[in-house]
Amino acid sequence: MKRFAFTVNYDGRGFQGWQQQRSGPTVQGAIEESILRLTGKSVRISGSGRTDTGVSAWGQVFHCDIEEGRWTEETLRRGMNHFLPLSIRVILGRHVPDDFHARHDVVRKIYRYHMTSSLGSGYTPSPLGSPYIAHFHYPLDLERMRETSALFPGVRDYRHFTVRRSLPPDSRRTVDDLHWEIKSDRIAFWIVGRGFLHMMIRFMVGALIDVGRGRRTVQEVNELLMEGSLDPKVPLRPAPPEGLSLVRVLYGKRDPFPPFPGEIP
Repeated sequence: MKRFAFTVNYDGRGFQGWQQQRSGPTVQGAIEESILRLTGKSVRISGSGRTDTGVSAWGQVFHCDIEEGRWTEETLRRGMNHFLPLSIRVILGRHVPDDFHARHDVVRKIYRYHMTSSLGSGYTPSPLGSPYIAHFHYPLDLERMRETSALFPGVRDYRHFTVRRSLPPDSRRTVDDLHWEIKSDRIAFWIVGRGFLHMMIRFMVGALIDVGRGRRTVQEVNELLMEGSLDPKVPLRPAPPEGLSLVRVLYGKRDPFPPFPGEIP
């Protein structure tokens, strides 16, 4: 067997997330079906992690083991793309060491949440604009949102920032960086960390939106990030999935891919 790693871009709007499941089409399921049709073999792939229903990716990574033979990273990449829907594209492939693991070897993940707001100007998004942006049809206080976002970097308890049924025994996570980018009417939050709870980033952005609308205070968000904090009177709500995308997965010295496997608009 030979182990290969691949980067993949996908439009997540038509899928029930990355991970294979019975409730509907998934990105993992589509890729495994393409490998079966290409090689005639049932192959299980391992991704760097899950993405939620409706969330897209510019740089998801997965690995798989293929029997020795005529297959190379390029023939596999082209073959998978032949059988995959156009909403999923395998961008790069590499032959990797047998002990490389797309999930266990992750050092950092970079996510982006992309959104627009009226910002008090009455902005109306065009239906021909990018579908990978969340639109908020009300003004937001960006300064209060910036103040709130400064609370996230470091080790914090995110028990209130996830789906309750998915809550693990240890809900502490480390956010390495949260960077803002504002261009005209568009706002992007870049979030960096090794791992995140289920829907955690969307709940983080949802909290920022609440603060920006004046529905929640900076102090309240800070208290929710403390270990042992009580449930909020008004539960947090996740931001819409279409604004979130997995941009890049980093593997440090074991990284098989160049810095930018795909163009990020």
